[in-house]
Amino acid sequence: MSKTNDVWLHGIGTAVPPRAYSQELALEFMCGLQTYGEKERRFLNRIYRNTGIHERHSVIEDYGKPAGEYEFFARNESLLPEPTVGERNDLFVHHAERLSHEAVESLGADCASFDPGKVTHLITVTCTGFSAPGFDYSLVQRLGLPTTVHRYHIGFMGCYAGFTAMKLAHTICVADPEAVVLIADVELCTIHFQFKPDPETMVANSLFADGAAAALVSARTPQSGGYRLVGFFSRIIPESEQAMSWRLGNTAFDMTLSSYVPRLLHRDIGDIVRHATEAVGLSQEEVRLWAIHPGGRAILDRIAESLELEDGALADSFATLAAYGNMSSATIYFVLDRMRTNEQEGPVFAAAFGPGLTVESAALERVRGER
Repeated sequence: MSKTNDVWLHGIGTAVPPRAYSQELALEFMCGLQTYGEKERRFLNRIYRNTGIHERHSVIEDYGKPAGEYEFFARNESLLPEPTVGERNDLFVHHAERLSHEAVESLGADCASFDPGKVTHLITVTCTGFSAPGFDYSLVQRLGLPTTVHRYHIGFMGCYAGFTAMKLAHTICVADPEAVVLIADVELCTIHFQFKPDPETMVANSLFADGAAAALVSARTPQSGGYRLVGFFSRIIPESEQAMSWRLGNTAFDMTLSSYVPRLLHRDIGDIVRHATEAVGLSQEEVRLWAIHPGGRAILDRIAESLELEDGALADSFATLAAYGNMSSATIYFVLDRMRTNEQEGPVFAAAFGPGLTVESAALERVRGER
């Protein structure tokens, strides 16, 4: 693996809303909705019990409360009318500022080299809300970042956008070896839960959750170890445009999530891995760690099967899914953060999937710091 123009991911910080809900409670809540009949409740029972998720976090605090105490949903048993797009976005604006700040504070506790005053570039990421000025502006003020900081926003790209941010940070640091890039990623997926009785909406409701992550990237070699960013790759899977989409709807952001997504990934992931590893002078057999976005248990199962991975190879992805659910683009940072507790070093293959169907992947190298 060439070490020309080395760029490093120095540290990772994560944050989630204080309220966590078990998958059992979520299932009980959804089955109690008047929108659903017996057919839908059977479907809900089947999908919720097979997600591989134990718990998820949400900025919505109504779950488990009597209807008369709801703050987000309508205060009646039907929960109708549903919150408007504007009301959902207002909730995003309020919580995105707080959670992004908490994630960066967590990064500061993790990364001794983090100095807000030396940040030259700020990249923010989300697909679950809009505002201008946004939480990037809030971070500049609350952290005391230089008022001259270069700001970039990656919006509405879906679950793979965490890689887009890393790729942009890498490009900046190669062009300017003195650059210090802060990434802040916030996804509040649960504010877009809807009660439509169609299978795709119900599946999305069973998987997605809220979370935030921060990362520091620079060309300076970290003394405490980190991930070396080796190469980035992108692939649009042919004839998959309708398999996954994310659009602004009348009530909320609407997701299309086809049951064919795991099959499409099963079919193409082997070729994607071969292309990525060969591009950096590796083979699949030389990969020591696998950081796969846990879009759902079926996706992880199909990828492990297609690549013929050993049992436990995707343990960090499965554990992240179980503890947090799918937090869209922020999730890969939770996986990489958990992976740092491993004793192993060496080549890492990382990937995430989003609307398109697009697969973004990266070749990394895990390097442990001085003991």
